[in-house]
Amino acid sequence: ATLDAAALTMMSQRGQFKGCVVDGPLALDNAVSVEASRHKGISSPAAGQADILMVPEIESGNVIYKAMVYFGNIKSAGVIVGARTPIVLTSRADTPESKLNSMAVAVLMAARKK
Repeated sequence: ATLDAAALTMMSQRGQFKGCVVDGPLALDNAVSVEASRHKGISSPAAGQADILMVPEIESGNVIYKAMVYFGNIKSAGVIVGARTPIVLTSRADTPESKLNSMAVAVLMAARKK
């Protein structure tokens, strides 16, 4: 995961991703909390500003997702990217709203691929 994050960061620095800032690896607190990243001396344009969190495998992603849903009361959508078409991935325990959000995001992603 650390090597993947470093590779994606390097690709971003070379301009391979347009319209976004990619940085990592960053610990969760440094990715989502400006205060934590300042306290730890993290100097990154993404520190504390993350809109998207990438994880090394589905189990880690599931832990983060469930923690945010149950403790943070977030609005969520589950979509797997990287395949030929977006894949909706929801939990059996997801709310109807979350399932609808997932389908809406997948439709928008598919439309952008055309």
